[in-house]
Amino acid sequence: MIASLRGALLDKDLTGEIVIEVGGLGYRVSVNPATLSALPDTGDVAFVHVHHHIRDDHQQLYGFPTADERR
Repeated sequence: MIASLRGALLDKDLTGEIVIEVGGLGYRVSVNPATLSALPDTGDVAFVHVHHHIRDDHQQLYGFPTADERR
């Protein structure tokens, strides 16, 4: 399970999705508006705590600025 991601912020979408590249892989992560605005500019290094939600038909990553907020 994915607990956190640190890497280059490739994209910030105003709908609340970001893409973080870690080790050559781009992870699409959903974030709330407050987290989105707190992230650095694209191209800079970003870090998010992650909740990896898994269902039979879908997987989704949700990003949070702190471990407490993730809980």
